[in-house]
Amino acid sequence: MVTYLLDNNIVQYFVHGGRGHELGVAAGKVCLAVAREVYREACAGSHGAAGRAALPVDSVKILDIVVDSPEDTTLNALAPLGAARGQGERESIALALHNPSLVFVANDRNALWIALHELHAPGERLIGVPVFLRRLHEVGALSPACIDEVMRRWRGRRPTWWADWRADLQ
Repeated sequence: MVTYLLDNNIVQYFVHGGRGHELGVAAGKVCLAVAREVYREACAGSHGAAGRAALPVDSVKILDIVVDSPEDTTLNALAPLGAARGQGERESIALALHNPSLVFVANDRNALWIALHELHAPGERLIGVPVFLRRLHEVGALSPACIDEVMRRWRGRRPTWWADWRADLQ
């Protein structure tokens, strides 16, 4: 079974769109996880309460990296590749590298490039925002209104299939 491992920016698209609770509800229909540092980032600051609502600990897995584990070794090797920020991204990549059931969902350009070079196990290892939203909708976990609000926050190029797919959701 696939577990979607979310980067903080994905959580924030929901939170800043006022749809964090819907991400939390979706966790009851699909397996969602975040690295411990991503959870800390999402639950900090002025939007911390909304971050906690988006990541309910009873349905979203919070994944830790154990000291001296293979994940910890990878995380330490990735440290120089990241900016001062991005600890959660690097934790996520280290976790996904050593657990092929995790599909990393990200949008940060630096994280995406690192993940593309690191996640070598067969199968799908990395997806972006539109694919993630479509997958959640297909299992009945997101409404079209929520999808629209998240996409208003996301500034990327729409996939070639997006307009037709979205039109069919009416």
